[in-house]
Amino acid sequence: MNQANSPAIRPGSSLLLLSSLILASLPVHAEDSVDLPRVEVTSGGVSERSYIPLEKKPKVGKMDVAVEDTPFSVSIIDRDFMNDTGAKTLQDALLYSSGVHAGAFGLDTRIDSANIRGISPSFYLDGLRQSYGSYNSVRTNIFALESVEVLKGPSSVLYGQGELGGIVNSVSKLPKDEQQGEIWAQYGSFNRKQVAFDITGPATEDGKLLYRVVGLQRDSETQVDYVDDDGFLIAPSLTWKPTEETDFTLLFNRQRNTGQVSAQFLPQSVTLDSTGPFGRVSSDTFAGEPDWDKYDREKTELTFIANHQLDESWKVSATARYTESSTSTREIWTAIGGAGIATDGTIGRTAFMSDKETRVFNLDARLEGQFDIGITKHNLLIGIDRQDATEDEDNRASVALPATFNIYNPVYGQIDMSSVGLNPVDRNDSEIRQVGFYIADHMEIGPVVVSTAFRRDWAKSILHRVTGSNLTSDEIVNTGRIGAMYRFDNGFSPYASYAEAFNMNLSTDGTGEGNALKPTTGVQREYGFKFLSDDRTLGITAAYFDITQQNRVQGDVRGGLTQTGATIDGWELQINKRWNQFETQFAYTDLHADNGETGERIAAVAEKMASWWNRYYFATNWRIGAGVRYIGDTVGYDYGNGAGPEVPSVTLYDAMIGYTYKNWDFSLDAKNLADNEYVAWCRGEGRDCGFGERRNVTANVRYHF
Repeated sequence: MNQANSPAIRPGSSLLLLSSLILASLPVHAEDSVDLPRVEVTSGGVSERSYIPLEKKPKVGKMDVAVEDTPFSVSIIDRDFMNDTGAKTLQDALLYSSGVHAGAFGLDTRIDSANIRGISPSFYLDGLRQSYGSYNSVRTNIFALESVEVLKGPSSVLYGQGELGGIVNSVSKLPKDEQQGEIWAQYGSFNRKQVAFDITGPATEDGKLLYRVVGLQRDSETQVDYVDDDGFLIAPSLTWKPTEETDFTLLFNRQRNTGQVSAQFLPQSVTLDSTGPFGRVSSDTFAGEPDWDKYDREKTELTFIANHQLDESWKVSATARYTESSTSTREIWTAIGGAGIATDGTIGRTAFMSDKETRVFNLDARLEGQFDIGITKHNLLIGIDRQDATEDEDNRASVALPATFNIYNPVYGQIDMSSVGLNPVDRNDSEIRQVGFYIADHMEIGPVVVSTAFRRDWAKSILHRVTGSNLTSDEIVNTGRIGAMYRFDNGFSPYASYAEAFNMNLSTDGTGEGNALKPTTGVQREYGFKFLSDDRTLGITAAYFDITQQNRVQGDVRGGLTQTGATIDGWELQINKRWNQFETQFAYTDLHADNGETGERIAAVAEKMASWWNRYYFATNWRIGAGVRYIGDTVGYDYGNGAGPEVPSVTLYDAMIGYTYKNWDFSLDAKNLADNEYVAWCRGEGRDCGFGERRNVTANVRYHF
């Protein structure tokens, strides 16, 4: 096993100097997460497009304002970029975004893990919060998405409950008025087999009724023995346009994923270190029982979207969604601490089981208008939203298994799991309710932009105890945001902003009492600039941020959830450049994330990250892509003896090659091309660790019609 430590990308002062020289010498135009023209090869030749249209107005902001005019950091990852980089999950789609540490827990069949500026973000779908708690839902299938939007920094003022680092908003595929479709077949590493289709167009001759159907079926193993990652998705939707000013959309989504938990929670001594009796184990090591372990999850949700244009200046919109999800977890992990690994390689194990269900109702209704007052131009937003979420947990049990297990030479089926003493019990259930009113104004006075927002929330957290009286916590919270930008004639646009965050937490802590978690709060100050050359072939964005957070949630189902404070500061940089058929994107992040109470480093946060993705189109309909990702070192949690151990940095390489012929598209993509077997995380000194994702190659055939 090679533990890569050498950073292939370590930009320094020379890069900053280069950026400054470019800024001083070229005419520019403001933009964030810069969207550059894209060269797309089709059967008819080369046409210019971009990964992200420059004037795109992301739904993540709720306001009808282009990214380039907002004094806040926003990134957009569209379908083309996801396809080019071979993204299979939401965390894959975020790998090349500045300020984002995606996949912090390596290969993961459970969740899409990511840190934005050192903080786990809130995950949203079509502007409504989607993730509540942990181990209780199905990760979003990115084939059902049109794009992914990242709002960096606090967003509570518009979304009610959002983390300080930001939110990740997924945008669903919805019906289009032009008949089109795609059929996709994929085969790849670890016997991954996947087929999918996406068909949309008008359902009636007058075009007032549109439809779309998205479907996917996956049968896949993983790099871990006896761990599967199978999936099913069906997402039909209808849009009705009774008039040119009004439209209604109904989207149904049904997902089911089956398999096991890929994180095996193996001892530090046989993963990060080589102190085990026979050294390290392989990343394919499975510590459970093939006939007992499982992690099955399913989700059914219905989304309703309505829009009505009142006149040329004012419109009303509403989005509502109801979601039911459930998970069934059966997992065995190695015993950490205690006797440890014996000289013959045997170790104790623990069996864990839990069944969870969540029910979530979200609603957001808003009025938006554009008007002028004197020399000022305004975009005003007034809205109200509601979030109700309930998590029920049953059949929870954990017990030490009676027989030892050889971690170096696993033999399965030696234990009768029905007789090991699992006595499942009900756990306290948790519920959160929130109603919020918000008002935001985007004001422009010539080259000056001032964006302000205020919000008031009435939130309630209810702990439904199995025995005894319920515990209720009521919160009335005001949050605000203000940002200012000056757009110079040469396009250089510096900005500054201040924002507050408030987030109710659905779940209980790791104590025996199962107490309700407290709301997470905090503030961020941000200073940066946006730059785009006049010919739109060079873009640079940069930001410095300073974050203070209270009641940060950390931990997981094994170690239990705890809360602490955090202080984070740092800067991020993204550069995009295009020369004819060649396009390149570079991102760099440098931050310091410390526990606000102890001063120790925050666990599982890479403080230095860099990525560089390149793509080139040949005139013969061929295209190639290559990328490199540097992930800085991380540490485990502080269990009283300091944060540790240190998990070394790693450099990973990705690649892609594709060919388009008429309506057909063929591509081959690879992640971790060098097949680096590395440790991605450790829980704490002397505890458990997990491996990163090994080389993963997939071949794709797409037919467009």
